[in-house]
Amino acid sequence: MTPRASTQAGFTLAETLVALFILAIISSAGAALLIGATSTSQQIRDQEEITRQLDVAQRLIRQDIAALSVRAIQPADGFSEPGNLFGDTPRGEGPFLRFVRSGWINPGYVEPRSGLQSIQYVLRSGNLVREAYLRPDATAGTPIASKILLSDVRTVELGFFRGGQRSDFWRGDVVQSLDVLPDMIEVNIIFENGTNLTLAALTGGR
Repeated sequence: MTPRASTQAGFTLAETLVALFILAIISSAGAALLIGATSTSQQIRDQEEITRQLDVAQRLIRQDIAALSVRAIQPADGFSEPGNLFGDTPRGEGPFLRFVRSGWINPGYVEPRSGLQSIQYVLRSGNLVREAYLRPDATAGTPIASKILLSDVRTVELGFFRGGQRSDFWRGDVVQSLDVLPDMIEVNIIFENGTNLTLAALTGGR
């Protein structure tokens, strides 16, 4: 009897190449979708972080202004006249807004301090920085809490309103009496991309 030839089925080379080509297309499409989803997710996280920073900055600035006190700041040099509010357009990396605020919580008066803080805002290397001294009359050794509120800031414009009048600056020593505060302070933060954030708050809980 003559043996029968093998009839096992298989793929030809052409069929294998076609299958590999289709698999490559499907894999590329899947990878593109995955990369797109990852990128979108990162953009959402970045936007959420920006929104969170804006919310924190607005809340802190408004709370600080609302708690502004007439209490004067004694200059660290011991010679200059004390003042209770200094505000002007940022120049260099010195503070452009400085004052004393009340409302610093001290439950049970555990800490040997009052409820007053010296607050100043600084524009440093494009960062809007809030600096809080643990005592109103700060010296070189006074502890300080520093927090970057916003980044990519080009400049900050201030507006001080009192009795229907607006001023771009305020000096609570020589120009203004120490018992006088503006009724409202407006802060306009201009970012490097041209957008701006404007907020305003009544001073001293008005």
